[in-house]
Amino acid sequence: MKYLTIIRHAKSSWDQPGLADHDRQLNDRGRKAASAVGAFLHKTYFGGGESPPLLPKPDRLVSSTALRALSTAQIMREVMALPNESLVLDSRLYLAEAGQILTVARDLDESWQHVVIFGHNPGMHEFAENILARAHVAKMPTCSSVLIALPTEYWGLAEWSTAQLIGHITPRSLERRFPELYQGISRADGDD
Repeated sequence: MKYLTIIRHAKSSWDQPGLADHDRQLNDRGRKAASAVGAFLHKTYFGGGESPPLLPKPDRLVSSTALRALSTAQIMREVMALPNESLVLDSRLYLAEAGQILTVARDLDESWQHVVIFGHNPGMHEFAENILARAHVAKMPTCSSVLIALPTEYWGLAEWSTAQLIGHITPRSLERRFPELYQGISRADGDD
């Protein structure tokens, strides 16, 4: 079994109109959401809390080269106390379509059991919809994560419509469920 967590980058800033899309930074809400979602994943799924892990700790975080995706990955790497070398960049993930994300997944090192991929919509959402066998992910607002189990021993054998949904976390769902812990990490309508 291989495990894949896909995360859409956190909310980015549009304050610098002349800035290239690739170089847009996270805004304050985006940084807070990345930290909150990373902490929730770490404590709830990856064994960083008092409960035993539900999934293996990530072997690698693989990010798009865009600053907003890389910053999201860096914040989560720090929150999850993963070593610097666990974060790698893959330029193929920048604005990648679903098929390109599948290619990246198939090319992952076979020694890795669990990988977290950071990227962009609409490709991330389309990838989630296509890889899952029976589940449906309604949408992926900024900084949302989809945790997936692939029924194969090899990344290279990953196929559409075969994976099992383990979890779908959004900043809005965290804010609604745990308002005392997660304030101001999403828009009221949850549509980022």
